[in-house]
Amino acid sequence: MIPKFGARVTAASIGLLTVVALGLTGCTGSDADAGSAALSTMPAETSDQISGAVAGALGASRSTEAVIGVWAPWSGDLVQAYATEGDPQANADSVIRGAQASQPVVCALLLAMVEDGQVTLDREVSKDLTRQVGIDGITYRQLCDGTSGLADFKGPFADIFVNNPTRPWPIRELLAQGIATSPLSWPGLDVHVSDTDALMLGRALSVRSGTDLSELLAQYVYEPAGMKHSSLPGTEDVTLRGNHLEGISFPSAGGAPVCDVEPAAVEKVSPSMLSGAGATVTTVTDLKNFYASYLGGDFESEKTTGVTTEVRPTKNPERDAEGNPTAEVTDSPSNWGFGVEQVGPLWGRSGSMPGSATAAFHDPASGFTVVVALNNAGSGQSVARALAFQIAAIVAAGQPGELEVPWTAEDRAAQIAEAAICPVPVEAPAEEAPAE
Repeated sequence: MIPKFGARVTAASIGLLTVVALGLTGCTGSDADAGSAALSTMPAETSDQISGAVAGALGASRSTEAVIGVWAPWSGDLVQAYATEGDPQANADSVIRGAQASQPVVCALLLAMVEDGQVTLDREVSKDLTRQVGIDGITYRQLCDGTSGLADFKGPFADIFVNNPTRPWPIRELLAQGIATSPLSWPGLDVHVSDTDALMLGRALSVRSGTDLSELLAQYVYEPAGMKHSSLPGTEDVTLRGNHLEGISFPSAGGAPVCDVEPAAVEKVSPSMLSGAGATVTTVTDLKNFYASYLGGDFESEKTTGVTTEVRPTKNPERDAEGNPTAEVTDSPSNWGFGVEQVGPLWGRSGSMPGSATAAFHDPASGFTVVVALNNAGSGQSVARALAFQIAAIVAAGQPGELEVPWTAEDRAAQIAEAAICPVPVEAPAEEAPAE
C-alpha cells in the first residue's frame, strides 16, 4: 500500500513504520559475517530518532520500504528494513540496486589494474578505445578525478529510463550522447561530475584487458572488498532474484514524477541504462564493506598512494585565458576525490535508477558508515542523500566528539521536506453542523 504521508513528516510518524532487523539466520539464509546484518546495538534513543528520520524520508520520496545500515564503532550498529504499513517484504540482507552509490567500484578496479601492471593512470583512453571519437587527450585518471570534460549522458533519456525501464541501451549510444555535448569547461582542470566518466572507464578497462567488466569487478573489487552478495548483471538480467528490495515508481514527464496516478511496481530494470556507472546489484552491508576498504586505501599501491582522497572543489573557479584561477574557491558545497564526493568528514556517493534511490557515505577517521536504500526514486538521489546526512548528524549528537558534521539533523530534515514529491493531500476534518 502507498504511504499516506504529507510533504512534512515528523517523528510522530514512527507509529506508521514496521521495522525488522535480521540477524545472521534471517529468513534470507544469508551467510553474512557477524559484523553485517546484526540486530540493533545502538542506544534506543538513537535508533528511535533514526526511525523518525526514515519515516520522514519515506513520506517525502513516496517510498513504501527502505533498508538502512548504520555502523558507528563507538555507539553500535543498526541494520534494518522499514515499511510504511505492515511487515516489510525486504529485510536487512535484501539485495538492492546500488545505482551511483556503487559507481566508485570502477575506480577501485582501475587502481587494482594499475597495481597489476595492466594500465597506468595517465594512459590516454583513446589508445584502447581506438574507434571512439571525441576523447582525445582524456586519461584514465581523469575519468575518476572528474576532470575529463565529458558531459553526463542521462539528461535526454531520463523519462525513457523511468517509463520504459526494461529497454536495452547499447553503451555506444549512451557514450555518444555524453560526448555530443562535450567538452565541458577546462578539461584537465575543472571538475564535472558525470556518469559518462564511469561508463567510459568500465568499457575501456574491459577492452584493455579483453575481459568482461562483470568478471573484472568480481575478481578485483567485489571479492577483495568483502562484497559477498554483489555482482554486475548482464544486459538481459533485468530482474532481481530472491530476497530483494522491490521498487515502485511514478511515471515521468520532463524529468519529474507524474503525480496524478499512483506509483506502480518496478519489477524489471535494465542494468544497461547505467552499466559500469552504477548497475551493481549489492546489499547495504556490501556497500559498507566496499567504502571502508576503498577509503581505507586497500586498493592503492606504491604507484597510487593517496590518490583516493586527493580532492578538488566541485565548484569550479573563474579562470583567466591560460586557465589559471583568478580567485580561490572558498564556498564549494563539496569536494571531489577519486570517484567519490566529500562532504564534511563523509566520503561516498548517492544516486538513483527506477525503483531505487541509494546513498552510501563513510568517515575513514572514525569508521562511521551509513547506507540508505529507498524503493522510490521519484525524488532522484536528493532524499536518500539528505537522509544519510541526517542519520550521521543524529549519531554524531548521540556521543559528541566521535563524529563531527557541520550540519544538524534538523537542517537535513528540512532539506528532505523541500525535496518531497507528490504529497498526499491531508483531508480536512468534516465541519460539525451548527447547534440548533
